[in-house]
Amino acid sequence: MKYIFLTSLLLVAMAPAIAQTADRLDFPLWQLEQGTSLSVYADKAYIRSTPSVKGTIVDSLLPGSKVVADSVMTASPLTMKGLTAAWLKTHYTAGGKEVKGYIWVGLLSLGTFTKDDVSFVYGLEKRTVVSEKEESLTVRVKAVDKDHRILDMKEWTVSGGENARSTESKLLGEMGLDSVKEIFRLNFSGDACGLPTDYYYFGWNGSKLLTLPGKTNIVDAGAFAYTETLIFPKEVNGQPGKILKLKVSEQYGEDGETVESKKVEREIYTWDGSKATKQ
Repeated sequence: MKYIFLTSLLLVAMAPAIAQTADRLDFPLWQLEQGTSLSVYADKAYIRSTPSVKGTIVDSLLPGSKVVADSVMTASPLTMKGLTAAWLKTHYTAGGKEVKGYIWVGLLSLGTFTKDDVSFVYGLEKRTVVSEKEESLTVRVKAVDKDHRILDMKEWTVSGGENARSTESKLLGEMGLDSVKEIFRLNFSGDACGLPTDYYYFGWNGSKLLTLPGKTNIVDAGAFAYTETLIFPKEVNGQPGKILKLKVSEQYGEDGETVESKKVEREIYTWDGSKATKQ
């Protein structure tokens, strides 16, 4: 089997995780290295005195609050909403004092970016197992102000399991879209041959998150490549009031380099300041 090279553009913030079962703990989605700063994703997250729901509540934190990773406690995983994950030993400063305790990893954001006192955090709401080979993850992105109030959120479902072994996110700027102050992009990637990297885009107009067209890339090195590229108004070949999507399919010959066939398609979305409509 050929190794997969998942194509991605402007990738930032590689993030390591949910475990599929309590006896298989690895953490590819959350970045949990010692000293890493993480944000709270949950509407309310309890800090406990021990790594257990029976531990005394030391503090409670709101979305966007920062904690620092000390060490991952894999001995006593907790399962909630279908997600099995470890506890994280952590510390942070509150009211001028250092607070130490434990937080369940599932309450933390997979990625966070802040612009103009608004933080964009995204995380997992639940894991749903459809069959032995099929599962899904419910994902939410939240826009949170400096006082940790949720201004808006969007929720959708992605394929889980081997289709979601890593995630990355980035702020792209307004890209020339009317009424948009910032675009927040995130993706989920698989870890085997021919699995997709799916990208999700959201525009921020100062009060609401606006759903934008997404894209998918699938590459099996030396065999085939399917890539989608979004072109916004501000980019080269961009058009005012439109989002262009280029879809390129390529099949390679036996040498793994010669392109035997190539197909290029284009989709056009008109942008009215609040939504994108496919022409």
